[in-house]
Amino acid sequence: MRPKLLLWLAPWIAFGLGACATAPPPATSKACAEWRWIGIKSQPGDDCPAIPGWKVEPLFASLAASRPAAAAPSYDKEARAAMAIPDTKVVQELQRFCVYTEESGGLPSPAAANGKLVRIDQDCAAISVAGSTDPVTDWETYSTHFLAQAGKPETPLEIKNRGGVRLAFLDTHPTGEGVPLKPPANKRSSEHGYSLAHIARNLICSPEDSNVCAAKITTRLALPITRFDSQSRRRTRIDTEHGGHIGLQSDLAEAIRAEVDDWAGDLEKREAPRHLVLNLSVGWDGDLFGGLRENQITEMQAGTQAVYWALRYAAGYDVLVLAAAGNKSKCATAGPLLPAAWEKEAPRDQLCGEPSGTRIVYAVGGVDSRGERLANARDGGMPPRAAYGASAVVPALIPGQSTAKHTGTSVSTAVVSSIAAIVWDTLPDRGPGEIMDILYKSGDDLQRPADFWAAADAASFGPVPAVRRLSLCKALEAACKEPGGMSGCPLRPLSCAALPAVANLDASSPPLSSCHPWVHTQPPFEPCPVCEPPRISQ
Repeated sequence: MRPKLLLWLAPWIAFGLGACATAPPPATSKACAEWRWIGIKSQPGDDCPAIPGWKVEPLFASLAASRPAAAAPSYDKEARAAMAIPDTKVVQELQRFCVYTEESGGLPSPAAANGKLVRIDQDCAAISVAGSTDPVTDWETYSTHFLAQAGKPETPLEIKNRGGVRLAFLDTHPTGEGVPLKPPANKRSSEHGYSLAHIARNLICSPEDSNVCAAKITTRLALPITRFDSQSRRRTRIDTEHGGHIGLQSDLAEAIRAEVDDWAGDLEKREAPRHLVLNLSVGWDGDLFGGLRENQITEMQAGTQAVYWALRYAAGYDVLVLAAAGNKSKCATAGPLLPAAWEKEAPRDQLCGEPSGTRIVYAVGGVDSRGERLANARDGGMPPRAAYGASAVVPALIPGQSTAKHTGTSVSTAVVSSIAAIVWDTLPDRGPGEIMDILYKSGDDLQRPADFWAAADAASFGPVPAVRRLSLCKALEAACKEPGGMSGCPLRPLSCAALPAVANLDASSPPLSSCHPWVHTQPPFEPCPVCEPPRISQ
């Protein structure tokens, strides 16, 4: 039985006012901000209605203007820059979101919104890292083992530095171009995003020159909070300079939008890579915060809707999104976390009641060197594709230093994102679905069925797709054999060594994260970064 974290605090409900206002259930109230709310306007062209005592602004204030949608995706060099953003409906949906931040106390009221909001919900700190962090000992041995298990070839890759792909980690590290040189200086800021970017650098960059990479590696801050207090904005700490541990759903939604728009804006000026891969080693429990059981998009909490529409926005650009299936906590529910779980079944559009038909995410699971699911992986949460994710530690840019050591599906997701980026750079004229098909077909069949999958996977790989373990070397081997692949192939010769099982270097029993409802990076940062501070008498 899930423990009750806090009594339900003064729920307020709108009756007959045209607005749906909800308060979080007891198990999630500590994770939802009383001082920050997300509203959804009835009309995208209206201004966000003012509510006394609250600062109001559009959630997606810098949203790019809509352009007519293209008839079909195009990947040739000239047409790529002129590719349309999502259809008008997706843009209009994003324009409906408003954010209310407390200025002078008091809860927002649907009546004060004058009927212009169809829904208003608390913004929830339902976004965080997924996995566990271990002390770093003998890191060189673990690093060699991890990179081999991820499929890094024994002979150095011949990186062509084509610049065809941008690989962005939306995580705990501050926004910046390139692999970050140093970990966060603030000890309350997580090294999770820093570590994931370095995993990519060690897999797809030249060992001689870290600036020569098969993709442009970047970071985007999506989890800026170092200390969260659901009842007080003043006692909540946000660190955009060093990064945080967790984030609100609005933080993740806006990070997705911002990364897509920054890339697309440069693309129009012929200054950006042709393709974008987003790594989301974050997630939230759809059973606690919604997004899994609702029949319609409009039935989900406003913050969940914001993330969903931001992903639809990215899909309109043919952005490839990889999301961690998630790790369990001491009181976890079963099944994958969101947004990875949307691979199985996306919500239905409110107008027609039909699934959108848009593939917005590919989920990634984690396995050890024997191909067994990670000890901290969620029950019932294994998608068709998995990668090694145990005891991950790699060299940092500063000589003699390493990253922190992580175990979880966030590590596996970073591995698969890196593989997808280098394969897409090798085959730049393919679409995101074709790239992921190549990765999946090249993987080792683990002889067990996936727990969840997309309808498209079932159509391509059988009614119950098998779990396959992906490898950088084997994916490149397959890609280079594709028509046109050899011209940009970084793998010479085309040969991959078998992966030995070295169980003593796996994290056999990583600690489970604390029993709390917050959404975490996958794996979660263990030293409880989101605990409520002690109450101080005023």
